[in-house]
Amino acid sequence: MTDEPLADHRRFNHTLRYQRQLLAELPEGAKTAIDVGCGEGIASRELAEAGLTVTGIDVDAPSIERALAQDTTDITYVVDDLLTTGVEPADVVYAGNMLHFMDITEGLTRLKSLVKPGGRLYVVGSARATFTDLHREIAGSVVEKAFVLVKGSWDPQTPTTWPPPHTFTQVGRAAAEVLPNAIFKKRILWRYTIEWNRPFTDPDATV
Repeated sequence: MTDEPLADHRRFNHTLRYQRQLLAELPEGAKTAIDVGCGEGIASRELAEAGLTVTGIDVDAPSIERALAQDTTDITYVVDDLLTTGVEPADVVYAGNMLHFMDITEGLTRLKSLVKPGGRLYVVGSARATFTDLHREIAGSVVEKAFVLVKGSWDPQTPTTWPPPHTFTQVGRAAAEVLPNAIFKKRILWRYTIEWNRPFTDPDATV
């Protein structure tokens, strides 16, 4: 007997916590989405359930295999690299905990290029805490223990790197430089989120 994957609604970790908060509000009229660093497809399935046609990309072939073994309705999965992919821009682009594998400015610039005019970029990432962040991380460790006791903690079994190479300050500066008017938020437990809307009249848009 093979083990069935844990149902998506029963999975929890802090990346998923912020992912669900962000993707609960999609831009009006959005039809297409790209899930960058999709892993085994939790965000892809969430976006597809919201009515979008989704392309999920990840460089890790075993993760894509696990995604293909689950619901693929309205989802196309490909083993691909953000920096070299030829996927067409979409109305929604989501990147979950993968920018720490690359130069932050280069990664944000590439994500930006995949967003259609009028579309939206969502990022959940990990950053390295410095002395000024310690009070937030100490408080976050207390919150983490409470969440784990209640919800448990799901391991996506994807490649990781720790500690993250970028500090919160470095990520915030890169976001301000690459994504004008982006909403950058420091979160607890080494996480941050970014939301950015591409204007319909953006002269840098490729489509």
